[in-house]
This record gives sequence, C-alpha cells and structure tokens, in this order.
Amino acid sequence: MKNKNLFWILICILGGVLMIIGSATGSAFFYQYLYSLAVPYIGADFLPFVQVILTILEYIAFYGGYSVLIGAFLILIKMIRVGKIIITIATSFGILGLIIYAITWAVGNFGIPLDPPVQLILAEIYSIFTFNSGMAFAGTVVAVIGRYGVKRTEKMEKESSTDEEKSNDTKKGSKFCPNCGATLPLKANFCNKCGKNF
Repeated sequence: MKNKNLFWILICILGGVLMIIGSATGSAFFYQYLYSLAVPYIGADFLPFVQVILTILEYIAFYGGYSVLIGAFLILIKMIRVGKIIITIATSFGILGLIIYAITWAVGNFGIPLDPPVQLILAEIYSIFTFNSGMAFAGTVVAVIGRYGVKRTEKMEKESSTDEEKSNDTKKGSKFCPNCGATLPLKANFCNKCGKNF
C-alpha cells in the first residue's frame, strides 16, 4: 500500500473520531420521513425493497463517526469501493444537513418565494437536522476530504499503471498512433486504422 493512500485513510479516521466526539449521527426520523414521501410514488411490490434500503442507510448514518471508522478500516484492507460507499453514506447526513441549512438560510435572508408545499417540506427536513457542535461539522468535512483523497489516489494509481503498460508495449517493439492511439509496429510510418502518415 502506498503512503499517500495511508495518509488519506488517517484523514478519514481523524474525521470519524471528530464526528464521534461531536456526536454527529444521522437521524432515524429523516429516513422515516423519506419513506413517507416515497410511499405514494412507489408500487406496492417495491415498498419492502425500498424500506430495506432505507433501513440499511438509516443504520449506517445513525452510527456516524463509527461508520466512517469502519469505512476507513475497509479501505485499509483493500476493500476500497465498499469503504468509500460507507463513508459517503455516513457523511451524507451531515452534508445534506449543511445543504438544507444553506437553502433555508438563503430563502429566509433573500426572501426567495417558494410554493407552500415545498416550504413545508423544507421546514420539516430542516427541523430534523442538528449539528450538536463544531466538532461534528469539522469531522464531517474532514471525513469527506479523506474520502476524496482516497478516490483521487486510486485514480492516480490506475493512470500510472496504464502509463506503465503503454511504456512496456513500446519497449516490446510497438508504438501508438499519435492521431487515434492504435497500437502499431515500432517501424511503422503509416496507421492502417486512421490513415495518418508520420
């Protein structure tokens, strides 16, 4: 494992610890509220499936910082995709809370007119979200930054491995067309795929 990835895992762990200290947890009421909004639009066959998904999301979000620590551990043991998903779900409640807070603040301060049903839904969702402390906010932000860093490191590793494969192909006696990227023999001066001379 590269040190860069380990650094971002430690950032995720720091975010998780700050979330635990700040008591940043998701709210069961939020997912129950989402379920009540979704019921009229979902067929009876799919309701149990939606309920199971929302229950799983509810538990992951409810444990907040602990879920971030579990996600960081999964990334550490190279289950990167699952770990990133868990961190995203664990921090999504806090990020969504910030977005709802910003929208409510903008509507209140700038006098943006909203339809009464939208205003009611916004007010109900806003009442669900609370940040118990600055630590909860800071932990959420730090965990999101750590998750982004893991994603970026993973992307850079994939790009570097692709570059290494291309350089290995060149050493074996092949090159790439500068126009279309097709693999050609090393001595080729014409691309059969795009017709470019070089």
